[in-house]
Amino acid sequence: MNTKVKAIAIGLATIFGIWSCAKKDDGPSGNNGGANGGLTGKLIYSFVGNVYQLDLQTNRQSTYFTYNTYGFNSWDMSWDEQFRLATEREAGVFDVAKVTLIRNADGTIVDEFDYDSPYGTNTKIAALLSHDNTKVMYHPTFDNGIVITDLDGNVLTHLEGVNVGTDPVAFGISDEVLWLPDNSILFTLDERYIAKSDPPYNSLSLVKEMPYTQWGNLRVNKQGTQLALMVSNHIYVMDIDGGNLRQVTESSGGEIHADFSPDGNHLLVAKKIGPTFFYWNLAVIPNDGQLHNMDSGKEVIIIQPEGENTLPAVDGGTFWIE
Repeated sequence: MNTKVKAIAIGLATIFGIWSCAKKDDGPSGNNGGANGGLTGKLIYSFVGNVYQLDLQTNRQSTYFTYNTYGFNSWDMSWDEQFRLATEREAGVFDVAKVTLIRNADGTIVDEFDYDSPYGTNTKIAALLSHDNTKVMYHPTFDNGIVITDLDGNVLTHLEGVNVGTDPVAFGISDEVLWLPDNSILFTLDERYIAKSDPPYNSLSLVKEMPYTQWGNLRVNKQGTQLALMVSNHIYVMDIDGGNLRQVTESSGGEIHADFSPDGNHLLVAKKIGPTFFYWNLAVIPNDGQLHNMDSGKEVIIIQPEGENTLPAVDGGTFWIE
């Protein structure tokens, strides 16, 4: 069912309403208590068409899967870590994008459909799988706002923008969107706001107004209680309701984003390489609310797989799984 959402004045001060149509020993050590400080689980990261898996207990890296960089758009890990959702542009196809649900255990295709966006012919799209593995949400594009479909590609919800006071503000390509555990969605708007909407997505609440010139790259923990984000080139965390915002990294360079460990007790930090944000290295810090120096902090664990002489360069999404 295609949900068209009318303007509704709600949220803080009732102003919002949805409307539609380097080397390891050169840096901090931190690796006490065995490989990677005794951390458990696996890190997933990618570089130039290869997605790698690092077992934190053995510190051994292996190939998770590979993809063709020519047509590949994005991929997402399911919350239960059983599936991955991939989007790609097919050769010779200019009006739809292919979305594929793949079982991680054996690489088999569970579902596959063509996504035809409500407006325009967007083929370069990024998609996220809902917590219950039944819906797909698409990042805003130039032509469309936030779109949610079922696993057959049928549009269930299309949110084109938000009313701020009496002014309609459309979602832009720089806006971000996240699923929360209860299938609520969290999104950014107009480089200024973080907001939340619960199913059936016909109302919203303001999470936080962000008075910063540079911020974003939001991540949510599995418990749905905390967010990590970049503010002015460093990592901050805050409660899901926007409270308790605090800086947790500092450095002479910068950090791009941070993923939570499965239990929420640590952060996998993407550390900037050189003067740009095109590539990054990885490090782990405790999620203890303290400020950690990424250049020299004793609690900082630099990720370097066994047998590798250099730190792994990363250029895509990262995940920390069980």
